[in-house]
Amino acid sequence: MYVKGLLALPFVLAFARTYQLQHKIHPKFLHLDWPVDCGITHFQPNTAGRIVSGNEARPYSWPWQVSLQVRARGSKTYVHVCGGTLIHKNWVLTAAHCFQKGKAEDAANWRIVLGKHNLNLTEPTEKAYHVKRIYRHERFRYPHQNELDYDVALVKPVGDIMANHFIHYACLPRRENIPRSGHFCWVTGWGDTRGGKENLTLSEVLNQVKLPIIDFKTCRQKKFWGDRVRESMICAGLRDTGGPPAACQGDSGGPLVCQIGREKWEVHGVIADVDFNFR
Repeated sequence: MYVKGLLALPFVLAFARTYQLQHKIHPKFLHLDWPVDCGITHFQPNTAGRIVSGNEARPYSWPWQVSLQVRARGSKTYVHVCGGTLIHKNWVLTAAHCFQKGKAEDAANWRIVLGKHNLNLTEPTEKAYHVKRIYRHERFRYPHQNELDYDVALVKPVGDIMANHFIHYACLPRRENIPRSGHFCWVTGWGDTRGGKENLTLSEVLNQVKLPIIDFKTCRQKKFWGDRVRESMICAGLRDTGGPPAACQGDSGGPLVCQIGREKWEVHGVIADVDFNFR
């Protein structure tokens, strides 16, 4: 019943599908012991939230949410650049475009921060981990070919990331477990609160927004993503409410999580380069 309304959507997000990690990334990644208790939250998220421009998330209710932060060479100050999703004690899932301009080779300047709600405070729940290595999907070509296909990366921390009430793992879905058109999923992040390309203003607190999944045929329409959308992507969107978009700069790399029935939370997508949404 959502398809008819979605045809007039002026704002649509595209996400890199996450199931491709299980068969596209290097085979050595296939032999991990995935956490059996993934997708469980100690603090239940407020899933009765608005379907508009989002609202503040309940603190620590999305325990797999990562803040990927970088510092300039020689500086001690880290700044939030992208979101990410904790999927394993040794792996964070994010977007490949977060590591452009040679940053991927400079892993020592990055860190992984979990257990965060307010970016501007040092919280007793937070843990920071240095980055050992960054792996971008081998088929990722943007910005060299202006393609957003396979916009997926894995970040390996120095040491293990241990779960607790404030830090936990999201599940990866099976290849056949794809949410249907109209199914509501959630996007979380600290992205720009004003929805512009200039004078970036990150949100102090983690925000969340509920979005309906959009079928591939609709997403490929010219008024949305057109021929830029690929089979490796999943789309979600909402009606124009006059407010800022559902995801903006600073949200890139963050999760699109879905819950099928009352089952565990699965990460079905990674927020693509949201800069396209402001063109």
